[in-house]
Amino acid sequence: MKQGLYEQAILEFNHAINEDNTWMPPFFNRAIAFANTERYKEALQDFNSVIMNCPNDAKSYLYRGIVYENISAYSNAIKDYSQAINVQPDFITAYHYRGIARYYMHDYNGALADYNKAIELGLNETGVFYNRGVIYQINKDMEKAIADYNTAIQSDPSYAKAYYNRAIAKMSLNRKEEAYKDFEIAKRLGHSKSGEIMIEYFGK
Repeated sequence: MKQGLYEQAILEFNHAINEDNTWMPPFFNRAIAFANTERYKEALQDFNSVIMNCPNDAKSYLYRGIVYENISAYSNAIKDYSQAINVQPDFITAYHYRGIARYYMHDYNGALADYNKAIELGLNETGVFYNRGVIYQINKDMEKAIADYNTAIQSDPSYAKAYYNRAIAKMSLNRKEEAYKDFEIAKRLGHSKSGEIMIEYFGK
């Protein structure tokens, strides 16, 4: 259903661009539609056109960065998120997404700095706390990791991966009874690896 809607939208944006190829909103909107239908090459071409004509449009850098991230071009994504932040220093989403790209580049300190900044600026999404928890866990700061997983779970009680990661963190602190309860919840929520660990480590 959505695929058909995007294809119809692309046709309409094509018509608008044919009518006036100096007006940038149809290029931007078509780029979004291309990205949502995984036509990333065409999406990049349209975002390039928008940025060439509107070099201070922070959202275009953000969304082009997301396209780069979707094709695993993380260095390019980071450059675009950074440019979005240069244009709009309080761009919360750009900090969060740059943090994700930095995580994939194994720049964990950079990712942590970006997640902290996004949260400082007011981002209160489940994902940013989960993502920061992952970094704390990588850095073996388990108490902080658990605190962030707690926040993520409070926000989304069905977040199986947060229960699983919290269980792993608790295991490392020898809080086995609490860890078992988290594995149990994660398993009920469909996290199959939790069930495997329950059998391997707890025998049930």
